Amino acid sequence: MIKSSIKKLLSKMGYTIIKAKQQDVEDMIPPALPSRLVENSRICSSREEVLKWLPKGGVVVEVGVAYGYFSALLLEQLQPDKFIAIDSFAFTAGTEPWNQTILKESKMTHLAYYQSKFQQQIGKGQLEIYPGLSWEMLAKLPDKSIDYLYLDAGHSYADVTKDIEQVSRKIKDTGIIQFNDYTLFDSFAFVPYGVPKAVHEFMLKENYELLYLCLHRQFFCDVVVRRKVELAGE
Repeated sequence: MIKSSIKKLLSKMGYTIIKAKQQDVEDMIPPALPSRLVENSRICSSREEVLKWLPKGGVVVEVGVAYGYFSALLLEQLQPDKFIAIDSFAFTAGTEPWNQTILKESKMTHLAYYQSKFQQQIGKGQLEIYPGLSWEMLAKLPDKSIDYLYLDAGHSYADVTKDIEQVSRKIKDTGIIQFNDYTLFDSFAFVPYGVPKAVHEFMLKENYELLYLCLHRQFFCDVVVRRKVELAGE
């Protein structure tokens, strides 16, 4: 009775009451990381800032490119020899995310808009586009071929683990992975996220350490990880 009254009161105050399924909760909560995997980590003010600390050149892959805002930054800051863009390119005019009207105004498809934005890089062979599901497109890339990968595709635990299964094979032993939306819950869409759990499990299994935690003002943070180099005698 008391519980029901509290729910009614919160509802009148404008709060949204969500009854999470047990599986959703289990897919949200990550295992703890040991101190050895975070002892060399730093905090950055944003995902953009961290790029100046990362190695330049090589093969860069962005999974989930949206309108290409971050793609442009990666090209500028990391100066890759090869840039691979992976996305389902499913945005459509009239149903664009984040209240955008870019496709409606340009009268282009999502894929055509991205292609037009980077036509110079495509023309000189620097940028390649792989339209399709993230894990299926990642599977097409050669093993141990990627120097840096940015992952911003599906955010459910199941989706992230499928992507990571491919990423773990495609990234070089010295490669760097940056995971977007390192948060438990999207408080705007009211959707649980499985990114932290999938990332922590991957770090524990493959011995990856946290290099950077990149803050975000709405706390859709990024984490940057790399395989930990064990020193002799450790």
